[in-house]
Amino acid sequence: MPPLLDKENVKMTDCTDCNVFQFCQFLKLLGKIMILLVLLIVGLTYYAVIIATSVPGLYEGGAGMKTWSLFVIITFHYLVFMLLWSYFTAIATDPGRVPPGWHPFADEEEAAFELERLHYASYQPANKSVRPRFCKKCQAWKPPRTHHDSMSGTCVLKMDHYCIWVLNCVGLLNYKAFLLFLVYTFLATFLATAALVNGFVIYFKELQEEDPHPSAKPAVLFLAFVIDAAFALAIVGFLIMHCRMIAKNMTTIEMYEKRRSATGPWRFDRGAKQNFLEVFGKSRSRWFVPAYTKEEVRELLSNNLRFRPPDSDDAELTVSRSFSNNV
Repeated sequence: MPPLLDKENVKMTDCTDCNVFQFCQFLKLLGKIMILLVLLIVGLTYYAVIIATSVPGLYEGGAGMKTWSLFVIITFHYLVFMLLWSYFTAIATDPGRVPPGWHPFADEEEAAFELERLHYASYQPANKSVRPRFCKKCQAWKPPRTHHDSMSGTCVLKMDHYCIWVLNCVGLLNYKAFLLFLVYTFLATFLATAALVNGFVIYFKELQEEDPHPSAKPAVLFLAFVIDAAFALAIVGFLIMHCRMIAKNMTTIEMYEKRRSATGPWRFDRGAKQNFLEVFGKSRSRWFVPAYTKEEVRELLSNNLRFRPPDSDDAELTVSRSFSNNV
C-alpha cells in the first residue's frame, strides 16, 4: 500500500513538528504550575474564610454572626471538597480515545479498500452516504466530533479543548468533571467573597488610620477577597458559555467551526433536556457528582463511536464491526 504521506511532505513538516513539540512541552510545564497555583489559591482562601474569619466569628460574634459563620464553615467545606474532587477527576480521567482499529465502514474489507484509495487526491468514498474522516497524524479513521490532541498525540472523542488548568484535554469522559469544577469553583469563590467583605472594609480602615503596628491579617483577607472576586467574575462568563453549548449539544471547537461555516441547524442537537442528560447522565442523584458509572461510560462511548450519515435521524446509525468487538 502506498504511504499516505510522501517523504517531501515529511521533511517539510519536520520543523513544524519540532516547534509543536516544544510548545506542548511548555504547556505541560505551565499546566503543572497552574495545578500548584490552584492549590495555593484554595489554601489561601481556606485560611482567610475559615481560620481567620469564620472560626473567630463562631466564638466571638453575636447570634447572627455565629449563625452566618456556622453556615459558611459547613458550606465552604462541602464546596471545597467537591471542587477538589471535580478538579482531580478532570485531571486524572482519560477524555476518551478512539479504540485501535475503529472505522466507520460495514466491514474490515471495505475499510481496507477505502484506506488504500485514500492517498489519491481525488478520493471519494465508494459509499456516498458515508463521509469518513481520517487523521493523518494518528494514521487512523476517526468518528464524527473527534479531533486530534497534539498534547497527547491521540484523537479525542467529542473534544472540547485542551485546558492548562487541568493539564489535560477536555473531552467526552471528563467534560462533566470539568464543568462541575467550574460550578463548584464559582460557588466557593462567591461564598468566599461574601464572607470576606468585612475584612475588605477593615483593610481600608486600617490604611486610613495609619496604624504604626498594622496587622498582616487584614492584608491577607484583602488579597483573598480580590482573588476570589476576580475568579468568580471570570468563571461566571465561562459557565454561561458552556451552558449555552450544552443546550445545543456543542463543543467549544464546534461552536467556533459553526460560526465560520454559518450552516443551518446543528445536526447533533437533540433538544436541551436530552443534551443535558447526555453530559450529566439520567440519574438525578449523580448530576452533581464528577464521575460516571461503568454503564454510563459504556453508553457514552457507544453513542459517540457510532457513525452518523449526513441528514440521518438519531435512530439511523451505523457502527463499525471493530467497535462492536471493542465495547
